[in-house]
Amino acid sequence: MEKSPLQSKKFVAFLVAEITWKLIILVCVLKLIQEGEGSNPLLLHWTMLTAVIIAGFIEAGFIGGQAWLDKYVRIAQMSHEGAVKLAKLTKIASKEDDS
Repeated sequence: MEKSPLQSKKFVAFLVAEITWKLIILVCVLKLIQEGEGSNPLLLHWTMLTAVIIAGFIEAGFIGGQAWLDKYVRIAQMSHEGAVKLAKLTKIASKEDDS
């Protein structure tokens, strides 16, 4: 039985991270708009840049980890199916030898 994505702790953590960095950027943009061009917005620019870079690494890590996990599960499933087929063939062969 398949689980929904919201039942996965990793997926929920990923969603929280996504929402968080987008909120940080939104707050920075709103702050830049409020302060206008006359102020020194360097700190806000660095904060936004840092948030985007960190979010990129988190997303790449999550997607890469999920791809690796899917590959591992697929290989394990194929190995299990192969073992079941081999066991059936062995059972059939042993019955033929007994006859």
